[in-house]
Amino acid sequence: MNTKSLRVLAEVARTGSFSAAARNLGLTQPAVSFHIRSLEKEYGCILVDRSLGRCRLTEPGQALLRHAQRILKVEEELAREMEGRRGEPSGSLLLAASNIPGEYILPRVLSRYRQRNPLVEPRLEITDTRGVLDLVRAGEVDLGCVGSRDDEERLEYGKLCADRLVFIAPGDHPLAKRKRISADDLTGETLILREEGSGTRSHMLRILSELGLDVSSLDSLVLGSTMAVIQAVAAGAGISVSSMWAVEPYARLGKVRMLPLSGADLRRDFFYVTLRRKPSTPAVEALVEVIEETRPELEDELTSFYRP
Repeated sequence: MNTKSLRVLAEVARTGSFSAAARNLGLTQPAVSFHIRSLEKEYGCILVDRSLGRCRLTEPGQALLRHAQRILKVEEELAREMEGRRGEPSGSLLLAASNIPGEYILPRVLSRYRQRNPLVEPRLEITDTRGVLDLVRAGEVDLGCVGSRDDEERLEYGKLCADRLVFIAPGDHPLAKRKRISADDLTGETLILREEGSGTRSHMLRILSELGLDVSSLDSLVLGSTMAVIQAVAAGAGISVSSMWAVEPYARLGKVRMLPLSGADLRRDFFYVTLRRKPSTPAVEALVEVIEETRPELEDELTSFYRP
């Protein structure tokens, strides 16, 4: 039996799609189809129902998946034990990150990490904070990076780096000319929000609530990424809150303006998170070392961005 085929089956079951499974595993879609057909030929039954648009496992497929998950877990434990016996970190490093850490922080960390650990192959999945924590809880990634914490005993957090949220408006917006604004100035404005599950969204709603604003009474537009939010603000669709890491290049070019809002605590931290019961590996420990080393440099850079 080829465990790679079992891994393909598990990913098809998780994503419900041959194309998504291929993308996540670094394979072509025909290769995914080949692995599934090989398993079906070996066991003499249909394992995946493709008739309803979304791929679903048949009853035999679900039975095989239960065994496959146990086999893959044992294989992972074996790989970790053997890796721990080698001096230099190697093998795969599975990561998940929410939008801003994944697009603006981790690429820089991983560049330094790869220079020092060339035998490790990092793979990064970007999703929202809720999705990252779900992947960590399920043991499907080695380490996650998020913009807000969900305190529970089985999750262990460390600080990735600091962040500062900023209110932003189009460059020609009347509020952009003000030296300071208050919460009352936001009444009647269209708020551009991130999607449910986003750490930035939860921080934005908390800030507005602490300022006494009834968010449900405000006009809003929901978009699914940081880049989409900033582009919408630049195009005049409304105002929003985003991370200084993402906003700074657009503010420097004059496409958006940062609004100095009185009475709001806009500081937050990004965190890395692991599953407490999941054994660490030399690859993960080496990544944490690089994070700890890089954090002061990142925070100095963040301070240089902010000019109140």
